[in-house]
Amino acid sequence: MMNDHLFNKIQYDFFANHLRKDLGQVKSTKSCQWLVATHRLGRIVDGVWFYTEQDRIDILNLVYKHHQVNLLNDPYPVKKSRTDNAKTHHNEKLNSLSVTNDFVLVNSLQSLKLNKKTININELNTLGIYLNANLINSVEHTSIVFVENLAVMANLQHLVLTDNALHLKEALWVYRGDIKAQQNTSQAYIFFRRFSGTHQLICFSDFDPEGIIIAARSGATGYLAPGANVLQHFSLNGVEKDYYKQIEAVKKLNKIKGLSAPCRELVDAISAHKRTIKQEHILAHQIPLSVFELS
Repeated sequence: MMNDHLFNKIQYDFFANHLRKDLGQVKSTKSCQWLVATHRLGRIVDGVWFYTEQDRIDILNLVYKHHQVNLLNDPYPVKKSRTDNAKTHHNEKLNSLSVTNDFVLVNSLQSLKLNKKTININELNTLGIYLNANLINSVEHTSIVFVENLAVMANLQHLVLTDNALHLKEALWVYRGDIKAQQNTSQAYIFFRRFSGTHQLICFSDFDPEGIIIAARSGATGYLAPGANVLQHFSLNGVEKDYYKQIEAVKKLNKIKGLSAPCRELVDAISAHKRTIKQEHILAHQIPLSVFELS
């Protein structure tokens, strides 16, 4: 068959489920046999499929290449738009794509420079504007920042950027998108990665193990974050629970090959102090941010 190298829904759902758990091995199935035989990813020994962190990354990239979706976050790509559903079904929302499926939320501290045009929106102090990513042919900003949380998009002017991050005042900021029903992050990832060969790509996520994983897997070359020394004096009311919920994320980070020494130092500092700093905390406490090379 012409498309026997593509993931079908059974294979897609199987690997999405097991790669989220990230255990490194699972009892072999026909899906595992197909992956090894067709794409040579992982190995089967005594009825068990074993995979490395690099295999995991390669599978995610393969799914993205074939289907333009994020295997860990997005449903199998068979959904239709509401308008297409409405042509044949009373329930236009049935198995439908997000209304904003083709759109990305973008903002800038100065003005947007897209498709050889300048769009002035900064004086309105907004979240930014939604644009159809498929219609953006060029980005005249030299840097693009991928943002995890929506609160950042409305407060770019409150970020404290150190010397090696000052150039990001001229950057294009792109919101990752929410992970929930009727929404997905695929378009933001696709748009962001499209400019990997021509622009500096930076990820700004929470300063915690899961945030660093998002950065490492986003396609960015840099991570915008506080320095490790901030953790020594950062203290809030209440009990720190988030770090202990992310122990598995720390283990995953330790498996990622090629993570830079500066980023390893950030991971070590977070583990040593057992503290996390969310993007909202960074904004509220005016914590200085620097760019760290990811690899």
